[in-house]
Amino acid sequence: MIGERLGDEVLNERIQTDDESLGRRRYLVTKQRAVERSLERWRQGLKADWHLLSRDDVASMAFVAGELWATLSRDEWEQMHFSKLGLHETRVIVAHADRLRHGARREETLEQVMRLIEQARVRSEQAMRGGEGG
Repeated sequence: MIGERLGDEVLNERIQTDDESLGRRRYLVTKQRAVERSLERWRQGLKADWHLLSRDDVASMAFVAGELWATLSRDEWEQMHFSKLGLHETRVIVAHADRLRHGARREETLEQVMRLIEQARVRSEQAMRGGEGG
């Protein structure tokens, strides 16, 4: 009887651990897919300028996108328009990624990145409206 209870406890603990592992794995896969989609949009927005970026730059971009994904609500994440970023903003974001990796003011740095993305979106919308009248 005691052996059965101990066996049940071990089994329940194993199931709970498996559920936790599965949950972590699901989270990581979802995050990875979101980051890959954001990089694809970023690449499409940069067009030929994408080839001016190094592998390290792209890794830094993925890191920042992952940090944003982990920090933002899903609605906020969906409002991130990576395709509107130009080469200059991208290079600034890569520099922010380097600071983030070294633990420098995480929250402030992510806010600066979000501000750059938002400014690029607004600028793009203004350019489209300006082009409609001419």
